[in-house]
Amino acid sequence: MPNNEKNFIEIDNERFELIDEVDNIPIVDSFVKENKIGRGNGEARLYIGPQGRRDFDLFFNMFSDKGFFLKKDFEDYLNDAKFEYEQQEQKYQKDISGDWQGYYSQLQNFYNRKFFTLEKAVGDQDTARYYIRSRDDIFREYFRSIMLPVISYVSILKLKNTDGNYFFLFRPSLSYLFNPYYHPAKEREVEKAIEKKKLPEREKEQIVKARIGQGAYRQKLLEESSECVITGVNDERILVASHIKPWSVSNDTEKIDHNNGLVLTPTYDKLFDQGFITFEDDGAIIISPYISPLNIKKLNLAQGRKFSIPQTDKRKEYLAYHREHIFKK
Repeated sequence: MPNNEKNFIEIDNERFELIDEVDNIPIVDSFVKENKIGRGNGEARLYIGPQGRRDFDLFFNMFSDKGFFLKKDFEDYLNDAKFEYEQQEQKYQKDISGDWQGYYSQLQNFYNRKFFTLEKAVGDQDTARYYIRSRDDIFREYFRSIMLPVISYVSILKLKNTDGNYFFLFRPSLSYLFNPYYHPAKEREVEKAIEKKKLPEREKEQIVKARIGQGAYRQKLLEESSECVITGVNDERILVASHIKPWSVSNDTEKIDHNNGLVLTPTYDKLFDQGFITFEDDGAIIISPYISPLNIKKLNLAQGRKFSIPQTDKRKEYLAYHREHIFKK
C-alpha cells in the first residue's frame, strides 16, 4: 500500500479496505470484441502495463483471488457511451448504433456483482508487457463487447473485506470528451443550431466563445471571483471559467450567464466537468465514490469541506442540475 494509513470503500453496505489500485488502463483496439476500429479478431487479454514498472504478480496475489464488476458501473458506462454509440465519432469497422439497447437490456438480467477468475496471460514472445485474462463470459464476452476502444479505460481496485478475503474490482469508464455533454458531434450540433439563428454576429460570437470559457463570460466570472474556489490560486493565466450546467445542454442565456460558472484550476475543473466532485449550495464539496480514497488524499480533498462559492439564486439552480445530472453518484 502506498502509505501507512488505511483507506476504505463501501459497496452495497459492505466495507472493504482499499489495498492498492492500478488506474486508467487504456482499452486498446486489439482487446475489444465487437466495436473494433482496426482489423483482426482481437485477443481476450488485457494489457495492464510494462513489466518491471511494478510487481503485478504481487498486486494480483498470484491470481488466487477473484475479480468482479458492478452492474451500476456497467450501467453508468453505457449511459455515458450512448451518444458515441449513436453518433460514432470514431470510425468503427461496422455500424454500432443498433447495439446499445441490446447491451443495456442484457445488463438488466445481471446481479449487482458479477465475479470472475483471473489469470496471467504473458506470452513467451512479449516479455516486456504484462497481460491478464479471464475465461469467464462476463469478462471475455460482455466486458469486451461493450467497450469502445481508445476512448475507454478500466481501473482495478485491490480490496480486502472484513473476513480478510481479497477481491479485484474492475471499473470501466469513458473519456468525458465523448460523453453526451461534451461529445464532438453534440457540440457541432449545437454550434450549427446557433449559426442558423438570426442573432447579431457579436451575440453569436459570445455564445461560441463561452463554450471554451472565453470572452465576456470569462471576464464577468473573474470579476465576481478572481481565484480558484478550491485552491485560492489567483493567476488568471491558469484559471478556467468552468460551466456548471454544460454548455451543450444550456440554452443561449445559460451559455453566457456567469452564474453558470465556477473559477477553478485545471485539475479541479476536469474533476468537476467529469462529475467526480460537486458542491452543495453552501459550498460543501461532495466527492464521487468513483474517485478512490488514495486519489482523494493526493488531491488534498475531504468530503464535506466547505469552500467559498459566490452565492446567487441562479448559481444554486445550476449546482442543483450538476448534482442531479453530472455528478457520478
